[in-house]
Amino acid sequence: MYKLLKYRFKSFILIATVTTISFGIYPSLAVPVYADASCGGSGQSVPTAIDFGCSHTGNPITDLMFAVIRILADGVGIVVIASIVVAGIQYSTSRSDPQAAADAITRIRSSLIALLIYLFGFALLNWLIPGGFFNSS
Repeated sequence: MYKLLKYRFKSFILIATVTTISFGIYPSLAVPVYADASCGGSGQSVPTAIDFGCSHTGNPITDLMFAVIRILADGVGIVVIASIVVAGIQYSTSRSDPQAAADAITRIRSSLIALLIYLFGFALLNWLIPGGFFNSS
């Protein structure tokens, strides 16, 4: 009986994960391509196939770099949240296994430390670079 419930729970988690990833990733891949997307100022504008969200000011290389870094900064948040969710699932399924619970707690702690390192790095870059690193305008 226990093995059957364990199998059904694993199947449910697998189906829920695949469905969540499918609904989360596929719509984000269907971003329309704009023919007039560009990075850089008016005199030095460089056309791009994808609209990265450039601010259209200054050098096109730095404008594109700021846009890509903003996208990667969003990725850090997504990865940390996903890691904490997985660790929560690990912790809740550990039952009375102290080693599995310790692994889950370690994962949560590591995720929060990674988030703090990112936040301190973000603050340091905004303090060192005049005008802020993530404000390219």
